[in-house]
Amino acid sequence: MKRYKNMFQTVFICLVCLVTLCACGEESDTASSSNPDNKGEDAVVVYYVKEHPFYQAALEAYQRTAQVSLELHAFDTEEELAQQYTAEGLSGGGADVVLLSDASSLDAEKLMSEGICFDLTEYLEQDQNYKKEDYFEIVMDAGKLEGKQYILPITFDMGFAVARNTVSELCGNILTDDVDCYAFYEELLACQQLLYDSEEIRLGLCFTSDSAEDFLLYAYHTSGLELTDGKAVSVNSEQLRQLCDFVKAGQEEFQSKYEEIKNSGSNSAILVGYQLLYGNPAAIVRQQEYAYEAMFQEKVDYFMLPEGTAEGYRATVRDFGLVDAKSDCPEEAYKLLKYLMDYDFYSLGVVYTAGTPVNRNVFDSQLQNLSTITEITMGKSTMTVSPMEEELVEKLERQMNQITSAGLPHPDTEQIFTETMADYINGTADFDSCYQQMCSRLNLYLKE
Repeated sequence: MKRYKNMFQTVFICLVCLVTLCACGEESDTASSSNPDNKGEDAVVVYYVKEHPFYQAALEAYQRTAQVSLELHAFDTEEELAQQYTAEGLSGGGADVVLLSDASSLDAEKLMSEGICFDLTEYLEQDQNYKKEDYFEIVMDAGKLEGKQYILPITFDMGFAVARNTVSELCGNILTDDVDCYAFYEELLACQQLLYDSEEIRLGLCFTSDSAEDFLLYAYHTSGLELTDGKAVSVNSEQLRQLCDFVKAGQEEFQSKYEEIKNSGSNSAILVGYQLLYGNPAAIVRQQEYAYEAMFQEKVDYFMLPEGTAEGYRATVRDFGLVDAKSDCPEEAYKLLKYLMDYDFYSLGVVYTAGTPVNRNVFDSQLQNLSTITEITMGKSTMTVSPMEEELVEKLERQMNQITSAGLPHPDTEQIFTETMADYINGTADFDSCYQQMCSRLNLYLKE
């Protein structure tokens, strides 16, 4: 199943792909499968995926500054890492630290409940450098089971919509921030119809992937919809129908206009109404803002996707780490994970492809850097742009303090959800039959 986390690399936002930051450095391209010079009995064994935006650079920096011995195992894919860790019995004789992402096939909650992860609660409580107020606490809580911290989140993602100001004006500014996600879906679809009827906009609602499964995952994560309670299927069928109807309408319009927009090149951005995006809101909103200003002399606005409760916004952990329960060096392993939680990857120039830092201070620092950029490179040209709109900065700061729920990825249940409900989205089956099939498969999964 395809994941939507790299959906920023598509035709609909090709304009921002031409834009790079003059202030950013180059990402490290070294990713060795191991570090033989550091092998030994006292080495902390680390499993991670080599193509990750910043793990390699962060691990190398930690090894230099902390003067510790790390045995690095960089896998080509998340699947290879999962297979290796599973082959080792998921504990003992292998990794001390496992660094995972939302693309992993390993279910983090199962790893916690089955005793695979070391309980890090005591280390956090005794760490004088760990202060709860310095972290997005709701996101940190996603790594807990029965009040104990087994998983340490490193970055997380949020969903939001971005549009040019003229698009908002065409829609009569009907989008609001104080409704639940289902009402927001209805507002987006109302905007979509208005834009569809206009001569200026060719595609009202743009999700940056042509995959129904990807679109479903986006709606699922941003809504906070619960499929199970861990023991039984608990999904609200009416809410599920609303979510799927939103995706179905957006997908149908996308498919009808895809070739036209694809063939329009960089002009595609000006022909799109609202883009649904996922990742680090500060980084991506800023990128959209200066790209539209540089290319079209347009300002932008954005809307965070509200979760189902209408009380705030939903976050999904993207990158996270665990210490194996049978590690011989759990304290050193914890210190490494804590370093990664506090690592500021902004200088690597990967801020747009990485998630939102779980460390509030790192997030604030990145937002400050992003908001003050006034020189960008577009292709071979260097251009001057305005600092980030103060209103956008204040809105971002306010809404990042309104995260009311967060969760870890659930690869197995997500796959069941997308595989079954995609048939309804694509028009090959009715909702009731897809819903029943989903519930049946989820029940079988929960009994395994």
